Amino acid sequence: LLGSCPFCRSPMPKNSGEELQMIQIGVAAKDPEAISHLAGAYFNGKYGMEKDVPRAFELWTEAADLGSATARFKLGIAYFLGDKGVTQDKAKGV
Repeated sequence: LLGSCPFCRSPMPKNSGEELQMIQIGVAAKDPEAISHLAGAYFNGKYGMEKDVPRAFELWTEAADLGSATARFKLGIAYFLGDKGVTQDKAKGV
């Protein structure tokens, strides 16, 4: 598994453009981890994308609804602590 895509097991992309393309294929297939990964890219402004925190939270919410534990963790921490641009909501964070 080393050197292969965690989503589709194909060889790892050679550059960030290919990596983003692979992620977008997973997003189109409604893969929750791919959606969560894309959210992180928006949150951090990765792959040459403009940083877009509200879009990141939309995608993390979608990924969480589809079962992504990573997305649920990211949202839970953000809401519990009231950081990353969201209003603190401990009930929502738990």
